[in-house]
Amino acid sequence: MDNVMQEMVLPTRKETLVDQIHDRILEIIIQEDVSEKSVFTEGKLVQQFQVSKATVREALVRLCNENILRSIPRFGYVIAYMGPKELHDLEELRRLLELTSLREAAPRIGRSELDQLRSMLSHSSGSNKTVWDIWKKNMEFHGLLISFSGNRVFVEFLQDAMRRQMLYFGQSRWQENRSFADFLHTEQHEKIYASLESGDTEQALACLAGD
Repeated sequence: MDNVMQEMVLPTRKETLVDQIHDRILEIIIQEDVSEKSVFTEGKLVQQFQVSKATVREALVRLCNENILRSIPRFGYVIAYMGPKELHDLEELRRLLELTSLREAAPRIGRSELDQLRSMLSHSSGSNKTVWDIWKKNMEFHGLLISFSGNRVFVEFLQDAMRRQMLYFGQSRWQENRSFADFLHTEQHEKIYASLESGDTEQALACLAGD
């Protein structure tokens, strides 16, 4: 089982140049460098990143498929808007996915799985981390936790849901003048770990629901 879990940990493949450009654009969106009205164009991004147009286009298409950006023909790419209803549905999807997965996986979480979580939490601690670093570690923690269920489809759905949530956080920052860090509560991860280590599944589920 350990080999299966190892394969499903986020990220699951070697990072490519397209992955790097994809993540850099996401980083730009959440690091307060753009507004809701910003327009991304292939030409400007090619100049900014000094990569090929094909690489930029593939990254932008991926972001459109993830509903982070929206393509406007002969104009460029704009940030997709997420309304309150969509956010509510997204949060409900995450809640159902993660709680169902953890409840199913809990009886199989042993020392090996706990050591993986402990290692990830140790690498996530420390100062001088950017909001982007914290967000990626947050995704990795939840991805690892849900992977213990052995359901790869759940992992993929979680990835997509968390990317969409990231867009909402950015929108809230623009609209409410709040810091992106206000939405991150990584101390819950330690509580989830402690509950699992002590064998208290219900407390782990309660902590996960509040994360």
